[in-house]
Amino acid sequence: MQEAVIVGELTADARSIVLVANGPDHELADMARWLKLITPLVRKSDPPGALQLAATWPAVVQLGYLLGPRWRPGPRLTQWLTDELISRTGPALACLGTNPPEGMVPRDYQIEGALMIGATGRGLLFDEQGTGKTITTILGLVELAGNRGASSVLPVVCVVPASVVDAWVTAWQAWAPQWRAVAWRGAPRVRHALAGTTDVYVTSYDTARMDAAATDGPLVKLGAAAVVVDECHLIKSPHAMRSLAARRLAKRAKSFVALSGTPITHHPGNLWPTMEALEPRAYPSSERWIDRYCAKASGDYRDEIIGLNPVTEPELRASLLGQHRRVAKADVLDQLPPKVYSVRTVELPAAWRKTYDDFEAQMYAELPDGQELSIMEALSRLTHLATLACAPCDVRVTVTVPETGPKAGQEVEHIHLDMKAPSWKVDALLDVLAERPGQPVLAFTTRSQLAVLAGQAATAAGLQVGYVIGGQSMRARTETVERFQHGKLDLLCATTGAGGVGLTLTAAGTQVHLQRPWSIVEALQAEDRSHRIGSEIHDSIEIIDIVAANTIDSRVRLVLQEKAGQLADLFQDPRIVTQLLGGVTVTNSKKRKVSA
Repeated sequence: MQEAVIVGELTADARSIVLVANGPDHELADMARWLKLITPLVRKSDPPGALQLAATWPAVVQLGYLLGPRWRPGPRLTQWLTDELISRTGPALACLGTNPPEGMVPRDYQIEGALMIGATGRGLLFDEQGTGKTITTILGLVELAGNRGASSVLPVVCVVPASVVDAWVTAWQAWAPQWRAVAWRGAPRVRHALAGTTDVYVTSYDTARMDAAATDGPLVKLGAAAVVVDECHLIKSPHAMRSLAARRLAKRAKSFVALSGTPITHHPGNLWPTMEALEPRAYPSSERWIDRYCAKASGDYRDEIIGLNPVTEPELRASLLGQHRRVAKADVLDQLPPKVYSVRTVELPAAWRKTYDDFEAQMYAELPDGQELSIMEALSRLTHLATLACAPCDVRVTVTVPETGPKAGQEVEHIHLDMKAPSWKVDALLDVLAERPGQPVLAFTTRSQLAVLAGQAATAAGLQVGYVIGGQSMRARTETVERFQHGKLDLLCATTGAGGVGLTLTAAGTQVHLQRPWSIVEALQAEDRSHRIGSEIHDSIEIIDIVAANTIDSRVRLVLQEKAGQLADLFQDPRIVTQLLGGVTVTNSKKRKVSA
């Protein structure tokens, strides 16, 4: 009996693959159902009689894995696949086709990444933080322009965190001075006046959210040939406006590069928006992508993604052949100093210990000064527990009247905890500073209040202090970072939200984490502000966690370990787990009691 097969052939315009089936009707019906399992959309051909889907490398990989020996590419498609395979796996060149500017010397792994981008034009650069992904990307796009012509790249639109807009512009000016780069920001009339005047536009996520909110937005109308999305984990939420804006730009571009040392924050499902931006016609649906490539477990209300599907994981990696790479600092920057972790455990004063324990058990507590604290929302409870673990607090109540929603027109109370001195965690930070006279120290918190408390205490001790926290202007933040880098500050207090991305703070040989965020991305990004190219001036980077005994601090650390496991599985690098926070077992605990 004849075995059913599916023959695929490339259309004349090389945009689509036409599928024609031969064999028994019942087997053909089964194969048609199987085709619904792949991520590209399969539709009926016009004229009818066949099926058709977009011609992409991932589509052909999926057909091969799904159909096995029953899949038969036609002559034109076979030649197309051969050409694709050569571009993705051909022998790496020893050097770039276009030399970097005089005096600018990239590292070998940056050249390799640039050659990858130059060969395929669409890539995922997941190198670890601090390895110089910005330079790799710029060199890659210059290489691509040399291979395919400037029209395949220019103009370029880079969507980046607001804190690194200037750094990206500077990098373009240094590594590709033949192209003019500007920051797309300011008032609308200022931004719009830049259209058509330059080669490279660097903008923030917030500006892109406004200027690429629709197909006729000013950023979209630039007609970017290449789009760069830095810290692409920030587009993980498919329906968020910044995610939609970045993907809208990417869909219209010939070339695309996404960068992040931590591309997932919780599970592999976070990757889909970036995958759609990389290959819009191959991954048009988050549901189809997650169903095919993610392992799920039943939850109380919805399925929970627990990792990559081991059955289809090889197919996923094959579909990204030659378009992604990950290098770890330990493998390519052996000149960097080691990270040395330690934990200093502080005890809550007796009165605040009772407050913390009562609130944790009952969501109600009486503060030592007689104020009362009660809350019912789980998220607010976690926030308040994290606050109570750090410092004494005052309770503040505000009232709002929502105009919409289930409580529209009703007064709604909001409970706030305001930290105040003396903080037992800040006292431990002062100990660290006293042990390292004259050595710049970087302190991270998740809340600006604690950063300010720490800075005020250090200032009172006669130290020079700067801040990188929310609400600052870019100019003030840049000036503070420059002062710290030039040795004019003893302590830089930063929040992981404002100071954890894009900044170079290599003057610090010591980091103190007064609080850890729940986000694995923010936790890793913060550590790598000082552990990156330029930190060779130190023998080691000491990372000290100040942990309040028997509090939510320990729970946060366990959650970070679990999230690190997902990232380690994606990159097939167990070091991400074993090295996080100094490893599973943390030693060098220093206990300190603080009187109330």
